[in-house]
Amino acid sequence: MTHAESAATHVEARMQVEQRWRTAFENSAIGITMADFAGHFFAANSVFRTMLGYTESELYQLTFLDVTYEEDRKANQELVRELVEGKRQHFQIEKRYRRKDGTLVWGRNDVALVPGVGGAAPFWFAVVEDITQRKEEESARRYTEEKYRLVVETASDAVISLDETSAILLANPATTRIFGYDPAELIGKPLTILMPEFLRKLHEGGFKRYLATGQRHINWQGTELVGLRKNGQEFPVEISFGELTKDGHRVFTGFIRDISERKQAERAIQNAQAELASVSRLTTMGELAASIAHEVNQPLTAVNNNSNACLRLLANQNLQPDVLRRALQEIVADGTRASAIVARIRAFIKKAPAEKNRLDVNEVIGEVLVMMGHGFEENRILLQSELAQALPAVLGDRVQLQQVLLNLIMNGIEAMTAVTNRPRTLWVQSRIDESGDVLIAVRDSGTGLGSEADRVFTPFFTTKTNGMGMGLSISRSLIEGHGGRLWSSPNSPHGAIFSFTLPAAAGSPP
Repeated sequence: MTHAESAATHVEARMQVEQRWRTAFENSAIGITMADFAGHFFAANSVFRTMLGYTESELYQLTFLDVTYEEDRKANQELVRELVEGKRQHFQIEKRYRRKDGTLVWGRNDVALVPGVGGAAPFWFAVVEDITQRKEEESARRYTEEKYRLVVETASDAVISLDETSAILLANPATTRIFGYDPAELIGKPLTILMPEFLRKLHEGGFKRYLATGQRHINWQGTELVGLRKNGQEFPVEISFGELTKDGHRVFTGFIRDISERKQAERAIQNAQAELASVSRLTTMGELAASIAHEVNQPLTAVNNNSNACLRLLANQNLQPDVLRRALQEIVADGTRASAIVARIRAFIKKAPAEKNRLDVNEVIGEVLVMMGHGFEENRILLQSELAQALPAVLGDRVQLQQVLLNLIMNGIEAMTAVTNRPRTLWVQSRIDESGDVLIAVRDSGTGLGSEADRVFTPFFTTKTNGMGMGLSISRSLIEGHGGRLWSSPNSPHGAIFSFTLPAAAGSPP
């Protein structure tokens, strides 16, 4: 090969290399730029130009600092200076670029200073990766983490995270107020440190079973348990737990709320309700005074008559054993009846805790109807009872159910006092409803509820001149305390119906 041929071959090879370089430069999936020693661009591929939104000619009028976000320029210049001074061979920097339209884009730069060779000036060579999406994701994640941290740090509930061994990983400041421990004291300790002794083995066994089977031994949302303070005091808590998996490990985070004040408030409300129920019963007894007097007077009158008859027989020396025996038996029976009436009245007005037993609803209804007997006569009320046979037993407090029935019956009687153009009829019904519960209904033919139907159960609302406005409200509370419900509806063609249901006691025949 001649010298000329060799030179031609060398030129052709160099042109091929340059062509490959240019092809790689233009078709690279990442931005590539070159700038002279003063920082002016003299080459930039399409990826970099698209990234910043400039044309080739526009970009060549600018330096790398011109397109660098103002707040990032100082750090970029410091790295360039160290490269020029030989303190480093290349550098990496994540910085923001100012696009032509003014928006910002993040770039990860790998920069090197290419020295001059054969009279060619040195220049800056940079590979630029668009990392805007990654930065946005990192920012969003940091924002979420910061929100979580803020929520945890400022939460009024104790927030505690555990690992798979039930060791505490994190405890927020509220833990100190609730449990008395500084958060640092709890790190690495088992969760059982916050539990009384009787709960610890239950927790350990349940936690191991959950890790092995996924089966929870308690509800993880809003469960009421007992906590243990550092000073040994036990107190009621409400817990909610969640779980997440991070790097292949499960982390459990719990929110623990001190519900001591809530429990105290609930007890206060229960005491107030019991007090109101007692006042309501006393008020009812006052309204029933005439019926009570009538009920007690009947057996006492019979006792008095039979006693006088015995005295007359003795005075006349008419000592007939059979006659005296019957008279004395009647005296004992009437005395027992009077005593039972007084006992029922005392039980009704007595302020005692509720005592739930298996009850025959029809029997309770019968006791109330007997108690109200004189009231029906005095107000010219026609009583109609429709009591289904073989009803299942209910679990309830006899006195409270009597109170509800008395209240509904007396309301029905009062609703009919102004009725003069039709019979005053009161129906008392018992049956099994479609859900299998025992249903009791009291219907009257009075004036009805009208526009006030939705308000009759509102505390302190009353249509009576001297009413407290608590009877129906207390009655509904008592029925709901038995697991039932109490409601009203219009009666056709006149009056109102008050109905309530009671769940059948477990083990009762269907």
